[in-house]
Amino acid sequence: MTEPTQVFSPQVLKAAFADGVYVFCPEKIPTHNAGCLIEGLLAMGIPVKTNAERITSREASMPLKGIDLASLRAPMFDGMAAYLLDITHTNHYAEVSGLRGKRVAYLTTADTSLFCKVPDDVLLFSTHESALARMSGRRAAIGFGLSAAAIAATAVAKPFAERKRAALRNFRATLSQSVRAMLDLAFVPALEARMTIDRTDYDAAAYVQALCESQVCLAYGGDFFAALQTNLYLAKSQPQVYANHKFQDLKAPAVVMRWDSWRFWESLAAGCLTVQLDFDKYGFKLPVMPEPWVHYVPLDLGNLNGSLEQMFDREKEWPEIAARGRTWALDHYAPAPTAAYMLGEILAAYP
Repeated sequence: MTEPTQVFSPQVLKAAFADGVYVFCPEKIPTHNAGCLIEGLLAMGIPVKTNAERITSREASMPLKGIDLASLRAPMFDGMAAYLLDITHTNHYAEVSGLRGKRVAYLTTADTSLFCKVPDDVLLFSTHESALARMSGRRAAIGFGLSAAAIAATAVAKPFAERKRAALRNFRATLSQSVRAMLDLAFVPALEARMTIDRTDYDAAAYVQALCESQVCLAYGGDFFAALQTNLYLAKSQPQVYANHKFQDLKAPAVVMRWDSWRFWESLAAGCLTVQLDFDKYGFKLPVMPEPWVHYVPLDLGNLNGSLEQMFDREKEWPEIAARGRTWALDHYAPAPTAAYMLGEILAAYP
């Protein structure tokens, strides 16, 4: 289980970061996770400044709703307690010379964040982290997490027993989602023989309502990556491609990339029975890990029939699993605890 490097009290964190945190994005459009972190910092009473002009996220999970970004906007300046650089849009490290000697951390939530390379002494918060494949840097796993708006929107969810006995499977077709495609072929048809599958393409408001009224949500995603660094012909014929895909440490012939998603957290917050790939089996890393059959339903790609049978053998446990999943997500991945985790990692790296 991945755990924070060190746990600091709220009082220690507030004192250490009393001069505030600057959140910078080269494109002036920070991503969902950066927005949630800003929400968490403000909730902790820690000053925030940013160059953000708007935040990118799904409408159902949009952070900083109702907060005037103009009141937080300022050019980057010296004197802040820490600087968080959101490089998601490029997934590429670039040193900011004016920040040498400061508490600086980088953030990437890109689909390809697993491939983001930074110097070994640079602190990088990265989603989609894997215990099976490690690139350079002082990497700290971080989840997409929950925005205040997503928590508020799902707070009125129906009691589990009053919900439709249906599983939401309303992914929009996108590139690099081979896990979903595989499960559409090998898992969803078998599940549909046991319960209703809702494939409706909802708009944001209706989607949240459907979450709050459905018992089950298929919340998995990801893309398969093969061990290209074992291909010596590629190393000779396309050395740059080979170098970009070479991990410092690779422990499996294939790994699942881009496994995290808004949907996973929205499902948990809404109190759905959340279906996801098995975190431990596929090496998924979070600061505080969920437990299979305690917080979510784990899928084993090598034994999908077994996963399905176990899911229905445990049907009486569904309400408790869903409730524990929601509590776990709110306890560890609401804005404030996520921000506290980030500050703790920064403080441990830069005492």
